[in-house]
Amino acid sequence: MGIDRPELRRVLGTSARLWAHTHHDVHTDWWLALSGESNLNYNVACCASSTSGVLTACCLEPVLQLGKPAIIMLAGPGLATAHSLVQAGWACIGALPLMALIQRPVLEHVDRSGVRPLEQDDLSAARKILERSYALDPGSSVAAIPDGVVGRSDIGAWGVHKDGRMVGCLTTVIESGFVVIWSMAVLPQQQGRGHGRRLLSRALSSHFDRGAHGSLLHSSAVGERLYRSFGYEPIEYWQLWSRPRWALGRA
Repeated sequence: MGIDRPELRRVLGTSARLWAHTHHDVHTDWWLALSGESNLNYNVACCASSTSGVLTACCLEPVLQLGKPAIIMLAGPGLATAHSLVQAGWACIGALPLMALIQRPVLEHVDRSGVRPLEQDDLSAARKILERSYALDPGSSVAAIPDGVVGRSDIGAWGVHKDGRMVGCLTTVIESGFVVIWSMAVLPQQQGRGHGRRLLSRALSSHFDRGAHGSLLHSSAVGERLYRSFGYEPIEYWQLWSRPRWALGRA
């Protein structure tokens, strides 16, 4: 595949404008997206520079100044700076893939019933799904699905419903022709029933119909199998680093 990895890193970082309400800064070899809330998944820095000084000045120091739980992701050449995080007392808590879909998936036979864009009155229920699925506090769930997702062409939220009740949701950001997926969740007791497949199929179809040419996401370990079934492929794996006490809270 003719994949431009630096460009895809930039696209993902730029799309974090959805929830990075406190500090959002994107550059060629690093980006910073801070919500200022208490969940480390919404205070994120990404370093793709092999220079430890870039990691320290552009990622580590701003995160420490924020004073909230956070993750620093090392991507590509940035993996060479891991020793600086070790020296700062940080620990690697895993590695997850940046995944890309570079052509329209075949979705004609996927059931999309019960899926629709969310309205303002739906947002509270969607946030509750995130809180239950990812143990988010209310402030972080509001950051993840802000009021501004309604009524825009570049940012949106979708929900899948069963028997009139929302059981899953996701948010989308259109950036440089890519549909970037954030905060996809299905209620724990409703997982394994095809709700996530219907949800993702409907959101992708809508955006591809309107001119998107690909999709991008940073997958969880649980979600990787679903995304692969749609045609997403891992572009590279990013190491996730955090302070041990923050990571224990995440678990």
